[in-house]
Amino acid sequence: MKITERTELMQIAQTAILNYSGDIDVLYSALGMLFTGHYYGWRFLYIVHSKRTVRNYEKVLNIKVTEYFEPTGSLSHRSAGLFEAKKHSNFWKCVSGDIQIQNRKLITDDPQTL
Repeated sequence: MKITERTELMQIAQTAILNYSGDIDVLYSALGMLFTGHYYGWRFLYIVHSKRTVRNYEKVLNIKVTEYFEPTGSLSHRSAGLFEAKKHSNFWKCVSGDIQIQNRKLITDDPQTL
């Protein structure tokens, strides 16, 4: 991770921490989404979270994941959910649940072996 990227992530996290009021679990999860989004991309975030949850965390972080993160990140190849979703022509049907994705939250060294 470049120093400028690290600094920007930390600034977003710090602002969220200083401005947040509410259930601490939501803040923890939003911060987790911020850092995993950096490494896995926004498509991963939509595979593992509902659209509603992503919107909620975006409010906490004051970002839009599709504008802030790349669709895939340096570790997205480890996501079993993304690996499975790539087999289908409509990503958003996978997100909405119209197409069921097995192991959507699993991170593995080789998703092809599942």
